[in-house]
Amino acid sequence: MDWNDLKFFLAVAESRSLSAASRRLGVSTSTVSRRIAALEQALGVALFRHHFDGYEPTEAGMNLQIPAEQAESSLKAFERSARDRSDTLSGIVRIDAPELLGQQILLPNLAGFMQDYPGIRLDIRSSVRPVQLATQQSDIALRIVPPERGSYRMRSVGKVAFGLYAHRNYLEAYGQPSNDRDLHSHRMIGWSEELRYLSMSVWLDELFPDLQPAMRLSSFTAQLTAVESSLGIAVLPCFAARRTGLLPVLEDLPRLTLDLWLLVQDQAGRSPRVQIVKECLVKILAENADQLEG
Repeated sequence: MDWNDLKFFLAVAESRSLSAASRRLGVSTSTVSRRIAALEQALGVALFRHHFDGYEPTEAGMNLQIPAEQAESSLKAFERSARDRSDTLSGIVRIDAPELLGQQILLPNLAGFMQDYPGIRLDIRSSVRPVQLATQQSDIALRIVPPERGSYRMRSVGKVAFGLYAHRNYLEAYGQPSNDRDLHSHRMIGWSEELRYLSMSVWLDELFPDLQPAMRLSSFTAQLTAVESSLGIAVLPCFAARRTGLLPVLEDLPRLTLDLWLLVQDQAGRSPRVQIVKECLVKILAENADQLEG
């Protein structure tokens, strides 16, 4: 068995698509297909069923996904230990953070850190989806939804408040809703169907179960831009909405307040440079706690 085939298996298992896996790995679809076939032959089991709309893991494939993630994590940690000198503060630290938190809270406060530690290079990624630290896509992650599995250490580093917001121009054109019934006559901006499990979407559905969004978007940046463009009302982090001058809607509603979690991958957490970056992030979040909590 070629251990390198694990990354091909995991890419297809997560994306359910050869083409998506090939884009992620930077290889051709035929290469992905060939490596999956080689892995299946080596293991003696079928890992996927090919349907017209993609690749679905078989029962054997589903049972192997978590062990494969753990094995890949260990291999990457081994490679990193061999490549890096643990007594130096240099190299890449991969951070995964919610996009607006990264753009409006973290980035504006990193200048001093970058000056003090010129050897550390930051790779910052943004997503609202549950993080997968098990495959070591990130060394450090900030999340309002903690992962269900993975080899990591987790701690609470604050809270983030959310509320309903609209642009002044939108409210001047359509009026300020004063109760639940009024909101049904307004244009709501919601999350894409595949992201309706997110706390912000669940909160809105629980408060207004019959509300049908006029627009669904898949990122906080897109939602913020839509509200700034007077396209409707959305659930947004209070710190981001206030920074751009948006106005609260239905202020009598109880706010949605979520815990913010900092997660560090177990193996990466032993690196001095990851520890230094973690301490910097914790300090930035503590200094901006009032903004985050609204």
